[in-house]
Amino acid sequence: MKKKLSLLMALVLSLGVFTACGSNEEASEEKADSKVEESADQAKDDKKEEGKEEDKSEGETEIVFWHAMGGGQGEALEDLTKKFEEENPNIKVTLQGQGKYGDLNQILVASMQSPKELPTITQAYPDWMLQFKDADMIANLTDYVKDGMDDYDDIFPGIRDEIEHDGKIEGLPFNKSTEVFWYNKDLFDELGLMVPTNYEELKEVSKKIYEEKGIPGVGFDSLSNFYITYLKNKGIDFDKDLDVAGPESVEAVEYYLEGIKEGYFRIAGTDQYMSGPFANEQAGAYIGSNAGEVYVKEGVDGKFEYEAAPYPAEKAFQQGTNIYMFDKASDEEKKAAFDYIKYLSSKDSQIDFALATGYMPARKSAVTDDKYKSSDSKIAPILDDASEKLFSRPLVPGSQQAYNDVASLLESILSNPNADVKAELEAFAPQFKADFEAQ
Repeated sequence: MKKKLSLLMALVLSLGVFTACGSNEEASEEKADSKVEESADQAKDDKKEEGKEEDKSEGETEIVFWHAMGGGQGEALEDLTKKFEEENPNIKVTLQGQGKYGDLNQILVASMQSPKELPTITQAYPDWMLQFKDADMIANLTDYVKDGMDDYDDIFPGIRDEIEHDGKIEGLPFNKSTEVFWYNKDLFDELGLMVPTNYEELKEVSKKIYEEKGIPGVGFDSLSNFYITYLKNKGIDFDKDLDVAGPESVEAVEYYLEGIKEGYFRIAGTDQYMSGPFANEQAGAYIGSNAGEVYVKEGVDGKFEYEAAPYPAEKAFQQGTNIYMFDKASDEEKKAAFDYIKYLSSKDSQIDFALATGYMPARKSAVTDDKYKSSDSKIAPILDDASEKLFSRPLVPGSQQAYNDVASLLESILSNPNADVKAELEAFAPQFKADFEAQ
């Protein structure tokens, strides 16, 4: 009887997982990714996976990779995996798409209760892995890296900061992005404007565009990213010790709100993404993910010449996922899995994936390589400079919830030109503190 009840509970849990809605997707990165078709024909994909299972030969080591790459991103991943398998015929990689990021996160969490159901490796944002780390379920990759990866230091420092904790290397980078300054070059040339390099210059450029053309000069795709990056450039980290009602925090929000009041800044609002208003010449420039280049190009469609420039400050936020290995895998599976994720994070693979998807390579050697720099991407020529600015959000429990709550607060404040910034932030302070304490 107990056995039947256990099976019933497992079935209920499984149904809950697959019917749940992925509501906690990573805010800014989803802005670049959510327009991408996520697995156009899941049934066809499932059939492919079944075929892969049947094709597995004797003597092969099979590894399972859970991911959230759909559409062109998924195709790029499949191409790289096929090349890896051709070069490593003793390793079979079974790709299992789990829907969108939120769906992947949910099924990972649900599978914690049955570790045997977890894959060999998974794509994940670093804060998803905190609970797995606390449960000692994440494999330590340090020795694998030291013994089998002589180019680890080629990975950008701002990205290595995200995958190294407590003296351990916990993952390797996969799809990465940073924010850049997208601008209407024809408009800038007409008005004699220089590309801004700091927040004060950004404000002046925005004012000039508004005065001359009657449209907002600039908008930010992600309000949370704006806030975090503005504070980082003031030497303040986004963590539990942040005083959200302090002078620097008030300054950050008032900087944006002042532009809203005077008309030279705007938020995406109901447009959801600034690439739309930018392409329709309703804004002269905007700050958003480099991974959104395909949407900029499609939207502009020859109406004007556009360009990209590094984020206009000393520090720029980097986002995206890494690949993590679960400790439950056998030694043989771990070795095979490390060979695979090392391949995905290699210079050549990062270049190929970047050119196919718009993400940025995670390596210095990749962004300076002629194959990448000579592509028709507007991002490729500037990434060498842009990548020097990278920083990661502190990886602490509660930071993602705080990040989401800040986005909602700023949306509310910036939608009301008469908002009392100091009062709004003071009222929000207990919630911000609770986000970290609740974890």
